[in-house]
Parts: sequence; C-alpha cells; structure tokens
Amino acid sequence: MDLHLKSLFNRFEEQFGSGPGLGPGSGTCMMRVDGIAPNFIKSVYKASAALYRTEPWKRLRPGHFFGIRVGKDSDWAGKKQPFPCVQFIGGDGGDVGFYMFRSENDAKKMLGSRETIHVPNVEVLRVTYEVENLMFPSNRKMIKSLSLEASGSDRFPVIDVARCTPSGDLRFRNPTIEELRFVYAFMKAISLVHSLLQVDRESGPKYSTVVSFEPFIETVDVQWPPDVAKGGYDLVAVTISHPPGQAYEERSSSASAGSTPTKYVEPPMEDTFNDTKAYSGAGLRQCAMCEKEVHGEQSLCCGRCRAVVYCSSICQKQHWNGTHKSMCGLYKAMMEREEELAIMIFLFPCSADQPCKWLESLGIHQKGMWRRKCSCYSHCPFGLLPVKGGLQELWGGIDEFEYPHDSPFNNHFISSPFLLSGWSEYYNLRSLPLSSPIADILSHPLTVYHILTTLNISSKNLILKGKEVIVHYLGPEGELDWMPAFAEVGHLLNGLGNVQIVMVGPEVPTNLSGTTSGIGSRVRVNLVRGVYQVEASYLPSPHVVIALNSRLDSYSSWGGAIDLIKSLGVPAFFTDQSELSCVNAKQVLRNAGLHITHPVTPNPFRSPVKNLTASFNLPSYSNGFVFGVNT
Repeated sequence: MDLHLKSLFNRFEEQFGSGPGLGPGSGTCMMRVDGIAPNFIKSVYKASAALYRTEPWKRLRPGHFFGIRVGKDSDWAGKKQPFPCVQFIGGDGGDVGFYMFRSENDAKKMLGSRETIHVPNVEVLRVTYEVENLMFPSNRKMIKSLSLEASGSDRFPVIDVARCTPSGDLRFRNPTIEELRFVYAFMKAISLVHSLLQVDRESGPKYSTVVSFEPFIETVDVQWPPDVAKGGYDLVAVTISHPPGQAYEERSSSASAGSTPTKYVEPPMEDTFNDTKAYSGAGLRQCAMCEKEVHGEQSLCCGRCRAVVYCSSICQKQHWNGTHKSMCGLYKAMMEREEELAIMIFLFPCSADQPCKWLESLGIHQKGMWRRKCSCYSHCPFGLLPVKGGLQELWGGIDEFEYPHDSPFNNHFISSPFLLSGWSEYYNLRSLPLSSPIADILSHPLTVYHILTTLNISSKNLILKGKEVIVHYLGPEGELDWMPAFAEVGHLLNGLGNVQIVMVGPEVPTNLSGTTSGIGSRVRVNLVRGVYQVEASYLPSPHVVIALNSRLDSYSSWGGAIDLIKSLGVPAFFTDQSELSCVNAKQVLRNAGLHITHPVTPNPFRSPVKNLTASFNLPSYSNGFVFGVNT
C-alpha cells in the first residue's frame, strides 16, 4: 500500500508540479514562435540537454542568483539585456528548471522560503524539464517530428513566459525568437562555468544547509547557430556572475559584437614611478626592456603590478611609455591571484626559483625521473635518460611510502573510475604523505586523467561504457622520460575502460618512433616522431587532442596543428603555465577561427611548485591553467 501511495504521489507531482516554482507547463510550443527555424529548435533542445547533464541542481538553490550578460546592451531590444538575472529551481525539491527575471529586484520579490511568490505584473521566463508523456500534445508532436534530443532519459524542456495578474492568476505566452536566443546563449555558457563556483566557507549563515559561493565572474564565447547569427557575427561573449551586479567594464569603442569584454582598466598616467625590489632570492633575472641580465637583489619591478622585472628605473619608464602602461592593469589582476593559485597543503618547499637547489633540498637532484626538472641532463635527448634500478630509483630514491606503487587501489567497493577534485583527494586515496613532492611530475598524467574523466564528456562516457579512448598527445618532451608515472592513469580507471595515448612531436627520438609501450593493463603509449599535421593521417582517429604546457604563441609549427584540430572538429585541451601565456594562446586560437569553448581555469592538478621566469613575477606553474576548443 505504501509503495502504491508513493507511486501515486510521485505521478501527482510530475503532472501538477511541486515545490518552489509556478507549476507545470502552460501549453506553449516553440513551433508557434514567429520566424523560428526547426534547426534552431533542435539547437535549443541540444543546449538544454547539455545543461541537464551537468546537473547544476546538485549545488544550486533558488537563493543563488546569477547575473547574465549576452553581448552588448545595444544588441537587444530597448538597448538592455532582456532577462539579466537567473535562478535555478528544483535543487531542494519540486520542478527542475531555471527562471530568468527582468531584474534582480524582481527575482528577490518572487523568492519565497517554500514557494515562488506570485508578484503582480512581473514577467518570468521559465525553462522547466517535464516528462514527455505528461506534456501537451503539441509539444509531444514537435519532439517526435523533429527528433529532438531528450534531457536525461525522458525529460524535455518547456519554455514559456509567465506573468501574474493583479488578481493573482497566471498568464502565459510563447517567448519571442530574441528571447530564445538569449536563453540559448545562457544555457551554453552556464553549462561550462557553474562547476567553477568555489564554496565560501567563511561567510553565510553558520547553521544553514544551503552553501554560499565565493564571488564569481567568467566570460565565455558562445557560437550562435547559423539560423540566428546576426550581422555577420557567429560568436558572442557571454558573462556569468554570482552574485549579480559584478560586471566587466564595457568599452564603448569599436569592440565587435563578438568581442569579449575586459575587466582590466589601464592605470592612470603618473609622472613618478615606485621602484620596488624584485624577489631577491631569485638568482639571475632579465630586464624586460633591454634584456640585460641582473642579479635578483639588484633588480626592480613595477611598483603598481609587481609583475615585470627591470634593471633600472630608466628601463622601467621606457617600458611604461612603450607597452607596459596598457598591460599593467592586466598584470596586476593576475598577480592578485597569487594566494588563490598557491596550493598550500604540501609540506615540502613549493618554490623552484633555482631548480637545482630546490631538487638538492629534497635529496633528488640528478636522480631518476627528476633529472628532467633541471638543465643538468639537457645534453641527453628526451626519452633516452639512462634507467637504473626499479621504481623507487625512478622516483629518485625517496622512501617507499612516498610514491605510488604500480598496483591497483585497495578499494573493492567502487567499480568505476575515481573522480578526483584535486591533490588532497589523490594523496588520501594513495595514502601518500603531503611531504612527498611527486605531484610535480604526476601533474602531467593526472591532468590527462582529469581532462578525460571530468572536462570532456565524450571521453568520460566512453570510459564509463568500458570502451577505449584514443588521445593524440602533442609535443611531448620531459614526459618521454616519465612513462612510469603514466601508469597512474590506468590505476585510476579502476577496472573500467582503456586509454591509448599517441604521443606525437619532433622531440620523440628516432629510435623510439613507431614503438608501443604497455603501461599497465589499461594504458598503452605509441610514440611518433614528427609534426602533428604531417603525421596525423597515419594515426588512429582521436577522441580528444591534448597539449600540455603548450606555449601556443611561441612556436610557428603550431599553426598547422591548430588548423588540423579545427578541421577535425574533435575536442582539444591545452594547458599553459601562466595566465599571460593563456591570454596569448587564446588569441592564437581565435586568429585561426577556433572558439574557446572551455574557458581558461586553474587546473586542479597543476604542479604545486611555482616557477619563476626571467622577466616576470607572474604566478607560473607547470600545467597551471587549462582551456579547450571544440568541446
């Protein structure tokens, strides 16, 4: 009897709605929207399904408001954003979906502790996910005739605009095609960025079950479907912020409709400069202006941003008048992330201003795989370091309990790949002490694993189905001597799926090119010498392309590889060491006609060891940031 009542109650909820919200679908149908093309309807449903798969309702509650900005205000009717405030509903029970409001004030008025409050004359654009067999016949017919993509197993989005009359009744209408364009851009953008929200453990009610998030703002490029692109622009910048009201400063100059707004403003012109000593323990530095070498204790850096190194105030002033004044604000913002990017959990020194001294302090200088962490073995080609002894020697002779053994995890209760959020979870899983420096080398294989199981949905699905994922890994160098570390990818798969990594690059030794190595039972690595665009036609088709510490702006040979990635259309992910390198890399990709579909974000498996470049103090870590295209 109890089961019968539970089933009956569940069906009642599905048919009539429950929890915060305005009830079930209203009978609107996108086929009735003036001027809409069937292909755009398909695009909306596809974007909706992609958002549903990311499960934002696991963390987001109606009280979490988001600001949304699509392109420029002048792109929209009335020269203002149509629905610039969004909340997700259903995370704490009831109808699953999201509501878009004309203003944050409207959103706050309608937010109730248990139910959505009916406020007269306030319009809300609703996207609710409904079970197909309970939808209106017009929507079921549209779904069948256009073969629209489902969200989850049996749900589809219903989109309408609701308004409460003064008498308390609800009136519904179809959204306009312009409003649907806005919804589409939001769904594409929020799918990419909501997972980047960081929990704020310091603020918020002490005993509340609803988590608070740190202030957040991120801009991503969204590609319009061909049916709704306007003015020759197929790309639009979409900015998501939490809480609303955090906005990038929009420049009123000649920025195109597809240009990304910038949050960095040039510092005011001043006649005086603050000379600030650079980090004195950094050995030799290089002046950013004249390229003269200067000892760290004698060098200066910009007093505003602290990022750029000079040999004298004369060079500093020349650089300011030349290029630095337009970049100083950007560098300052990057420097302000120093504390955020530092991984503070480790008990070994995490600064390698002078690599040899850092390795010596740990007792691993010129030992095992660590020989690639300084220049002492630069005379030896990549992949050909002499190998002596077993796994312990490869890890530099550190204690047996300080490195991962080539064995499965001792966990018999989980039969699927481990999904890790960062180093703390990995070290706990492997029972490793936080005094072990192995994260500096494991950053490469664990970044690959993170991309395959977290960032790239298609490869994750293949692994979950027990299938093989083929990775084209571009430009390997030190990794060629770190093959034992890549065994961790196979162990983390935990008995499900396989990975074939094809490493392609000019640094692969001739005598190793064409060889295949089995690293454990679930990972094999093929080595191919050459440039990617030449060798690719002879390789198995990839599911994903990966290039770590890519430095896209530094090598002309990347041009052909990027063109090939564009023509293949497969997801490609890149890492780089600093935000500045990522800014330059994004420009290289955009110049090639590729759009950044996974925004630049800190890589949770970046090396914790900070590097220092000759002319900059910007935070720099091996695999520090990750971004992607075609995702």
